[in-house]
Amino acid sequence: MKGADEELESSGLAPAGTEERELPPAATEKAVPETAIAEVALSEAPLVSGSLWKAIWVMSWPLLLTTLAGSIVGLVDVQVSGLLGAPAQAAVGLAEQLIFIFMIFLMSMGVGTTAIVSRAYGKKDLAEGDFATGQSLMLSVVTGLVLLVVALAAAHFAVPLFSKAPLVISQCDLYLTVYSLYLVPFSLVCISNAAFRAIGNARVPLLVVCTEVIINIAGDYLTVVYNWPVPGLGVRGIALSATVGAVAAAVVALLCVQRSRLKGSLRQLWPLSLDLVRRILDVGIPSAFQRLSWALSVFGLFAILSSVPNPTAALASWTVGMRVESLLFMPQMALSLAVSSIVGQSLGAKHIERAFKAGWSVSQIALCMIGTLSVGIFVFARQLASLMSHDAATIEYTTTYLQINAIGEPFLSVNSALSGALQGAGDTKITMWIALFSHWVVRLPLAWLLADKFGMGVNGVWTAMATSVVVSTALIVIRFQSGAWVHKRV
Repeated sequence: MKGADEELESSGLAPAGTEERELPPAATEKAVPETAIAEVALSEAPLVSGSLWKAIWVMSWPLLLTTLAGSIVGLVDVQVSGLLGAPAQAAVGLAEQLIFIFMIFLMSMGVGTTAIVSRAYGKKDLAEGDFATGQSLMLSVVTGLVLLVVALAAAHFAVPLFSKAPLVISQCDLYLTVYSLYLVPFSLVCISNAAFRAIGNARVPLLVVCTEVIINIAGDYLTVVYNWPVPGLGVRGIALSATVGAVAAAVVALLCVQRSRLKGSLRQLWPLSLDLVRRILDVGIPSAFQRLSWALSVFGLFAILSSVPNPTAALASWTVGMRVESLLFMPQMALSLAVSSIVGQSLGAKHIERAFKAGWSVSQIALCMIGTLSVGIFVFARQLASLMSHDAATIEYTTTYLQINAIGEPFLSVNSALSGALQGAGDTKITMWIALFSHWVVRLPLAWLLADKFGMGVNGVWTAMATSVVVSTALIVIRFQSGAWVHKRV
């Protein structure tokens, strides 16, 4: 009787082109000793054997804490910058949003790294995993340096497009002068964490991010509240704290790489292999456009909200609603990152059935968890809105935001889980097109029609957001269930 993988292979669902890739001379010459490869070959890759539920748990809980730690920094930055005045607070928020657009490209390279390294480790090819990690690290640094130059040159001209207040513009320029430097150490942190997740180690990323968070938060209070080590740093102190924290995190990340299974990657940083770079970008660039699609569509929603009755309260309610919703995004993100590594390794090991099962199992977990939390948010929407604002109109708008979007959250949880599975398979082009369609063909036109033409105001915008999530999820489910992603080569 055939095994599960053989049955899927004969049915056409097995990945095409699973033959071994030939590594460039630089990789084979510097490859790790055969004994090391043999040692790995003696045992199953960490995520492709044993209990699937245990694998999900082992990957998920550190990643959940990692995302929680990262979110705390954002809250502290907002709180501390508020001590410097409203212009400084607005400047920090605007500057971080601008730099986030640059960070998207580095995070998307991490998606490519995870897909390639997890696939290599799934098939027990330690040499290819090391080579891909080393090349990704160097590519990210080069990209980080380029983005740094672009950020320093272009940010000054971009800021006035989003704010006309002179104080906000001047404070934002000061912040960006320092904060742009963050991109280089962040590139190393991003890729090293992606590589560790790919080999089934989610604890190192937690250690790395916690290092950055502790230094960042301590630096925020020392520079702004206690005026140390140099008085009057202001917003530059917040930016400096973030940069120093990222540098420390990058050092910790590289030390962990040196002492891990990935240590061979540090001998394969240069020269860059055009073939490997192409493979990383083939997965990463569509992921970048997917993230950009959401980020840029937000500005479209802002434009629509600015035309509804009481636009100030409408924009404020969007901000408050997103803050509350972010509590649901964190567990979704952790599960998405976890399943990405499991699917990647499973495909590398040709355990196609396990890859399918992982996607649906994580979707069930996400659906139960987020569905339960969504009921709570729906029921207590007004109380949550009242905690975040004292303006009557903002509270009313935020209440409807939370209730309408709470209906879409269970769909979004499945979307996030299956999107993570598809990213682990390297199937990012389809998810990119689905995101573009849902944001630009469904969400924005529908928001305009409902809010303006049908007179629904903010409720029309919130309804369009929830509707686009349902449409996107349906398309993601169809793609995942089709099994076409198992043929994707990375």
